[in-house]
Amino acid sequence: MDENIRKLIFKIFPFLFWLKDYRKENLIKDFLAGLTISVVLIPQSMSYAMIAGLPPIYGLYAASIPPVVAALWGRASLLATGPVAMVSLLTFSSIIPFAKPGTPEYINMAINLALLVGLIQFLMGAFRLGFIMRFVSHPVIVGFTNAAAIIIASTQIQHLLGISVKGSEFILPMFLEIGKNISNTNTYTLAVGLFAFTIIIAGKKIHDSFPGAMVASVITTLLVYALNLNEAGVKTIGDLPKGLPSPSFTFVDFEHTARLIGPALVIAIVGFMEAMAITKAISSRTREPVDINQELIGQGAANIIGSLFKSYPVSGSFSRSAVNLQAGGKTGLSNIFSGLIVIAVLLFFTSTFYYLPKATLAAIVMHAATGLIKHSQFIKLYRTSKHDGIIALITFSFCFITKPDYAIFIGIAVSLLFFLWESMTPRIAILTRNPKTEIFEDYETNRLPFCPQILYLRPEFSIYFANAEFIREYILKKVEESKNGLKFVLIDMEAVNRIDATGIDEMKELIGELRKMDIELYIANVHKPVREVLHNSSIMTMLKQDKCLKSKAESITLLFNKLDHKYCKEKCPFTVFWECETVK
Repeated sequence: MDENIRKLIFKIFPFLFWLKDYRKENLIKDFLAGLTISVVLIPQSMSYAMIAGLPPIYGLYAASIPPVVAALWGRASLLATGPVAMVSLLTFSSIIPFAKPGTPEYINMAINLALLVGLIQFLMGAFRLGFIMRFVSHPVIVGFTNAAAIIIASTQIQHLLGISVKGSEFILPMFLEIGKNISNTNTYTLAVGLFAFTIIIAGKKIHDSFPGAMVASVITTLLVYALNLNEAGVKTIGDLPKGLPSPSFTFVDFEHTARLIGPALVIAIVGFMEAMAITKAISSRTREPVDINQELIGQGAANIIGSLFKSYPVSGSFSRSAVNLQAGGKTGLSNIFSGLIVIAVLLFFTSTFYYLPKATLAAIVMHAATGLIKHSQFIKLYRTSKHDGIIALITFSFCFITKPDYAIFIGIAVSLLFFLWESMTPRIAILTRNPKTEIFEDYETNRLPFCPQILYLRPEFSIYFANAEFIREYILKKVEESKNGLKFVLIDMEAVNRIDATGIDEMKELIGELRKMDIELYIANVHKPVREVLHNSSIMTMLKQDKCLKSKAESITLLFNKLDHKYCKEKCPFTVFWECETVK
């Protein structure tokens, strides 16, 4: 086979890479891992569908085809794809303004949202735009994750109490609704939910891999059936459609589709950020290489093809990926098996869920959500960087004040504003030689003396239109603060990676203003791109140096020879440079 054709085939069908070298001894391990995943996946998927405002059957649809597609076209072999709490919440908040949860219109919009999310992710991967994910900073994710966990748990209170609550895209009105209706709590429903909680928590204490969700589902289902608790007001799943939906395109009018593009972009980014965080955590243990763009293609394909089978948006699941790793999964075949098992359940066993209490599904969600709440992350962020702590807190707060997807954009905007502010007011270090270490340091660190005739400065950011005026004004301020005798300003451009036209203009103005005070400007340690800009402009002709100085030593040697040595000997009390000793 021609090599180019072979590469093209492997590019279109990436799963052929690992299938061609698949080892038979891994088959049983992958099957058992897939079976273990499905035990967690089946109750979780129905629970998460409820968060999304969808009937539980749509959780099973999202847990069937998408895991298979993601395993075949993704890069991370142990990443378990399917319904997840965070994406389910964003799906709910995205559609609730336009339709009532559970209605055909709402369901169609959720399926259409999966298609849009998939297209965005697939195109980002195909055009290698994975770098866009870097704009969502870690503090934003911390703030959003913690708030989302609380919101997710809160959305299930109504199912745990057996009350009816009017859906809202904002969390505060929902809390008010719960408060108004809490007196209508069904005691039997609450008892079932708390019993399910007890089973799940006790199971975790027995062993981390104990299938508490599945055991709780089975026991509470049998309990409701045996005691006829459904007749006492305990709401159950009821009849579920049998079989896997035939592939079809779900049409939603253009107006609603256009309104969903913004939310789809948020879900595509947030969902993939979660998937990549999981992938990196697992790859650190499996040593499997991470390919962001290929994973985007895999997640995108899972959402696109999943939407044809009535799936709502999906992403990588941390809990199920961890189960896959612990269960001994070796390749993507483990996730394929989990999807096939869900398909088998859809074909033959949907009737077994008739008496499954919604309170049990609520307990599963609430237990999973509370595990995501980690308040210590805020403290760590604030101790590391006050700005990061503030960004996380702002994102967290706005999740409750406004819609969660809006909070993400606000967090990103605040992150960029802080970055812009830092770049607009960069730190400019005043360098001097430490006589003990004999290296150049920031004089403020140890309050070291510096040469009265040389003001040695190092801007710690690139010079461009937003900060060029600040740098010029800062230098002039420091010149004015210096005592009489200052002859040279030396700018070390070691940390300056670029300079634009505004930076050049401000530097020319600085040269002119310094010259009026009989002070000359010199520049050193200039990177090649910056040096080219300086030489292409007329700035070098304005300086008293024909070329950029290469090092600190060369700079100081040159300038020291031009100093007023009489001033050094009679007036200067410091011995800053080793050359000082030659004239004192």
